[in-house]
Amino acid sequence: MQSLYNLISTIGVILYLPRLLVKKGPEDRRAFIKERLGLSSYRKTDIWVHAVSVGETLASIPFLKKLRKEFPDRKIVFSTTTYTGQKIARDKFPEADRILYMPLDSVFCIKRVVNSLRPEIFITVETELWPALFRGLRDAGSRILVLNGRISQGSFKGYSRIKFLMADMLSSVDFFYMQDKGDAERIIALGADKHKVGIMGNFKFDIDLKEELPLNWLTGLSGKIVLAASTHEGEEELLLEAFNIINKELPGTKLIIAPRHPERFNETAGLIEKRGLSYIRRSSLNGKGMARASDADIILLDTLGEMSRVFSRTSVAFIGGSLVPRGGHNIMEPAYWSKPVIFGPHMENFPIAGEFLKKSAGIEVSGPKDMAETVIALLRDNKKAAEMGRNARAIVDKNTGAVKKAIELIRGYIGTA
Repeated sequence: MQSLYNLISTIGVILYLPRLLVKKGPEDRRAFIKERLGLSSYRKTDIWVHAVSVGETLASIPFLKKLRKEFPDRKIVFSTTTYTGQKIARDKFPEADRILYMPLDSVFCIKRVVNSLRPEIFITVETELWPALFRGLRDAGSRILVLNGRISQGSFKGYSRIKFLMADMLSSVDFFYMQDKGDAERIIALGADKHKVGIMGNFKFDIDLKEELPLNWLTGLSGKIVLAASTHEGEEELLLEAFNIINKELPGTKLIIAPRHPERFNETAGLIEKRGLSYIRRSSLNGKGMARASDADIILLDTLGEMSRVFSRTSVAFIGGSLVPRGGHNIMEPAYWSKPVIFGPHMENFPIAGEFLKKSAGIEVSGPKDMAETVIALLRDNKKAAEMGRNARAIVDKNTGAVKKAIELIRGYIGTA
């Protein structure tokens, strides 16, 4: 089976190569291509941590900070797959000995990287399973840990179709530390040894933003602010329709829209312009004499790494990817700041949203009219909004501790590879 996978993955790399060469986004294209193909230069490391993109990287930051603090003499390498994740990693985790792109999962791209880095421990965040990488790490004598593991129902169905191919890959993993009982049961059903599976909770609960500096462009804003975080295609139109209603009822309310993917910044700007609404790009708010955030009704957050701090100034937070079927995004950051949270019916990636509803910490909305009515009610009822915010923060406080559990697990493997 491994030989078949090697053949298929090699063909995949060849077919993907033209797209790799013209892919938009990476600032250092030469380094991006070399690292994705495993052609860069590498040095021996102790711990290699991998997270795919922005969401997983942000969730990993508290863990990475603690890892650096607990093991100051160990070399730590952090990798991402996307360039947006790479930028967040460089901004948020400068303590890393190196931040790099994960090579493509072909034996020809992986072998040199693994043999050069040869980590004592390889950690993958949120169940990124790669056959060629895992086989190479196992042959190199590395321990492999899955932390913050998650298997959604959709992923489980997909993996179940190739269960016969997964046995060898899953057997390479030394321990699966999953987010909750359901995730643990699903990974065991796919073939993981039940004695190598535990429940740790979710990194996304272990948020600590107290030391983050405030954003200057936000400090000049007055009045109510609605933040639409991590929005997707087909969602901004609905949000703008809702905002039209909100702004008529409560003039002076500000809307901050933060598209999930940077390549959609211009598209979102076009949607706002098409409706004739006044807006400002966050990127235009730098420097003296530039535009001010108070000059428009809508602010397009076209920068990376600031949204967590924007939540701190928000009156109501909407979680994107939930009005359209994308599974929703991180509900914990606004909850950390004790903010009332609203979201659509598609929060499959964050089943804890059900607890937010149960504990009166969040409200589910079905469309623009419903959203507008909900936001208006919350903006008018400060007492209810504050109570929802307190309930949300209580959920965060109740569920912290995943980082501590992960560090203790790693402590048991350091020096044993």
